[in-house]
Amino acid sequence: MGKANELQDIVRLCNQARTEEQLFALLDESTKRLGFEQFALTHHVDLTGPPEDAIALWSYDAGWEATVMEQRYFLDDPIFAATQKSAAGFLWSDVGRIIDMTDRQKEILEKARKFGLSEGYTVPVHVPGEHEGSCNFGARSFDKLAPDALAKAHVVGYFAFEAARRIVRARQLPGVNAIPDLTSRQLDCLTLVAMGKTDWEIGRILGISEGTAHEHIEAARKRYGVAKRTQLIVRALYDGQISFSDIIH
Repeated sequence: MGKANELQDIVRLCNQARTEEQLFALLDESTKRLGFEQFALTHHVDLTGPPEDAIALWSYDAGWEATVMEQRYFLDDPIFAATQKSAAGFLWSDVGRIIDMTDRQKEILEKARKFGLSEGYTVPVHVPGEHEGSCNFGARSFDKLAPDALAKAHVVGYFAFEAARRIVRARQLPGVNAIPDLTSRQLDCLTLVAMGKTDWEIGRILGISEGTAHEHIEAARKRYGVAKRTQLIVRALYDGQISFSDIIH
C-alpha cells in the first residue's frame, strides 16, 4: 500500500462497506498491508452486555479475547483510558506518558504481549453524544511496518470507524441508509432551533421572515421523515449535520 491511490481505494471501500463482514475483511487486509498483525475497532463499553448501538470488530487472538472477557480487562484497559486524554493517534509505548497507569493497567499491557500485542497504534474516536471508541492496530513488533504506516493507519481507522457507525445506524433504522441532503439555510435554521430559538427569532437572526424560517425547518423535518423537531435535532446531531460546538457557546 505504498502508493497514494491505494490508500484512496481503502477509503473508497470503507465508504462503500454495507455490512460488518465487508468491513471486517477490509480492515483485516488493510492491517496486514500496513505491516500490523491484529486490529480492533470498538466502542469502549461493557463487552459482556454491549448496547445495541455499540461497535465491536476485532481480529485479536482468541485466547486474548477470552482473557479480556474473563478478567473484564475492558473496564480498565489502559489504551481505552488513554483515548479519553488524546484527540490524536498514539503509540501504545506512549500510554504511560498520557495517563498514570495503575498496576492492573500495567498488568493488562504485559499480558497482551503474550498474545502478539507488544506494539501498537490507536486512533481515538470522539463523537459527541456517542460512546467513546477507537480503532487499534497491533503487532509483535514494528519491524515489518510499511512506509508511513502510522499515518495511513490513522486514515484507515478514521474512515473504517465512520463506516461502522453508518452500518450500525442502518441496522437500528431499517430502510434509512443515507443521510438526507440539507441546504445550508436549512442547517442554519436547525442550529438555531437546537439553541432554543423560535421561528420568529430565527427569522430575525438570519434576515428572513418567520414564515420562511418555518418552511426551512419543516422541509428538513420532512426530508428526515420525523414527526417532531426534537427528533429532527437528535438525528441531525447523530448524523453530524450539525455539531454540539455549533450550538453550545
